[in-house]
Amino acid sequence: MEVEPRRADGSGGAEITRLCRTLVPLAAAGKYAEAASTYRWVSRASAGDPLRYGDHALRLEFCALTGNEHTGVELLSLLDGVGDHGDAVDRLEFFASAALLTRRLTETGYGAIPFILDGPYDGVPLSRLHRRMRAAALVEAEELDEHEDTGYFTAYAERKMAEHPVAEFVPLLPSALPRAPIAPPPGLSAEELVIRAEIHNHRCEPEEARACLAAIGTVPDEIAPRLTELRAIFFQGDDTEERLRRAAAGFRRQNDETRFLLNQCWLGLWLVFDDQAETGVALTTVAAARLRAGTDDRAACWGEYWLAHVLSGQGRNPEAYEALRRGAGRAREAGDPLLHGTLLCLEASLRNGDGEDPVTALELARAATDAFIVGNVGEKAVEAVEQVRIAYERTGSLDELDLFVEHLLSTLPVGGPERLRGHLRHLRALSLIGTGRFAEAVDDAYAALGVAASKGKDTAEHWYVLVTALHGAGRYDDVLDVAPRTIALLTASPDWAHRCRWMYADSYRALGESSRAFDEYAVLAEILQDSGDTGHSFISVSMAAAEQLDLLGYGANAADFYARAADAASAIGGGYVAATCRNAATLSRLRSGDLDAALTALDAAETAVHAVETETAPVREHLVAQLDHVAAHVLSAAGRVREAARRALRAAETFHRIGEAESARDVDLLLEQILLGEQK
Repeated sequence: MEVEPRRADGSGGAEITRLCRTLVPLAAAGKYAEAASTYRWVSRASAGDPLRYGDHALRLEFCALTGNEHTGVELLSLLDGVGDHGDAVDRLEFFASAALLTRRLTETGYGAIPFILDGPYDGVPLSRLHRRMRAAALVEAEELDEHEDTGYFTAYAERKMAEHPVAEFVPLLPSALPRAPIAPPPGLSAEELVIRAEIHNHRCEPEEARACLAAIGTVPDEIAPRLTELRAIFFQGDDTEERLRRAAAGFRRQNDETRFLLNQCWLGLWLVFDDQAETGVALTTVAAARLRAGTDDRAACWGEYWLAHVLSGQGRNPEAYEALRRGAGRAREAGDPLLHGTLLCLEASLRNGDGEDPVTALELARAATDAFIVGNVGEKAVEAVEQVRIAYERTGSLDELDLFVEHLLSTLPVGGPERLRGHLRHLRALSLIGTGRFAEAVDDAYAALGVAASKGKDTAEHWYVLVTALHGAGRYDDVLDVAPRTIALLTASPDWAHRCRWMYADSYRALGESSRAFDEYAVLAEILQDSGDTGHSFISVSMAAAEQLDLLGYGANAADFYARAADAASAIGGGYVAATCRNAATLSRLRSGDLDAALTALDAAETAVHAVETETAPVREHLVAQLDHVAAHVLSAAGRVREAARRALRAAETFHRIGEAESARDVDLLLEQILLGEQK
């Protein structure tokens, strides 16, 4: 079932509700493509209408039961107003669905992750948010039951909040992948969970580490210091230093010198960035030196790594490089690709950051990439490839970057880090877009987004690249599905946000939805004006909005937008554009049926056109012919037939002379109508 987009007004509201009610049944019946298409439609149709809490609850339920829990999290931002909503049943539905969604998130290991969308629950861990949503749903149910003198609503809420998935995963977009669960396997001991958290820490997998820490209940004394240290690292706050020192004391009591010294390295780094630089540098330097003198190769390498961080933070990069070289050599001898790559990658990052020779940074980053591929460490491999990209950009060798990406994609082993494969496809999509090969970029952009989102690593750039590829490829309906989320993610990048809003509006235009296109153009024009950007972008957007208003039959409003664009163009010396806008505004006034306003607008157009002097002769001739064409329309409508015919004849002659045959034919037809008395 392909659902055509339409506006969510009038009877559209009932249609949205009807389709929302089909979402879970479609997924339960295995009709995944139909369910996904319907979800995309209702999401688009109900955008900007936060009060449809019953419909949003059905969308939340669908996300919770189809492996799309993290997509549903976005809807939880509506919690800010649900308590004041007037329909008690809708409030119950929303709270119950939110409880269901947060329960599923907690079950898959994300309970310790803070809810970070705006609203009254910002910063609340998802497991705690689940308890709050469950309590809120039951309060609503009990009040309804008291009013109706029944137990139906409480039983209904309990049943809904306990529902189980109807499908393992329903992909809502092409190449979408299920979010990787981060919950550790059941039945692990506290020590095994601590070990897994330490491994995740070294592999740059913080969410997985937090999930392990959250699963630990009773803590044996022998691992208590390690757990204290990990919790200090992953749940940082005002008491981080105190907890690190408490862990250090525990390692001392256990006579675990190696862990004590590694703890001191990390504590020193914390103190440096907590404005206690002198103490922090001394602490890490001494601890790293003692580890270096020991027999534990891996511990010594981590000591050098933290020492390099501390030294580079103080601008002592030569000493940091020396520490990293010592550590890298020892890690290579120990045969630890993760540790070897980590040291190489940090040096590449520092050299890229301080303007050192990009060739050296490139060699280090490529070697780090190879090490991480061997160790199958996806997150760190992405970090290393980013350093490769930066180094190639610094050398101006973007063609070589493309070859590097293609080589890695063709040689990455099956079962290798998928996170890296996705990032490489993202880089290839960027390259294809840069050379205008939008259609080829679409599959890479979708795939890159799918892999990144499955790890919770999708960024505004992933979404923006996808929108750009889809728009450039003419896949406008797809743009409408992904652009709203992209715009929401781009609040910190206004230039990209404005470009994305323009592509969103332009897609509605291309699909013939002039009303929606105008809405989006008008919003963007207002944003640009409010930000003080009334240059070329504002002018183009205002003209586009005017064109849509003309198509909708709102000529007077279109003329206002054209006039606004003309004023802005004049302010930046764009006489030609200003004159073109004045011509268009005149025709819009005429179409609105206001002849006096059209005649006034024609005077303004005459002034604007004849003020243009900087353009070449053919361009000025085109502009004058355009003005004559417009004048012929207005003067004919005013009954000034002889003047109208003269202007039309002059326009036709000019268009013929400068080779604009199609425009000449249009004016010839108008002249014929004027002479025959058909043009009113």
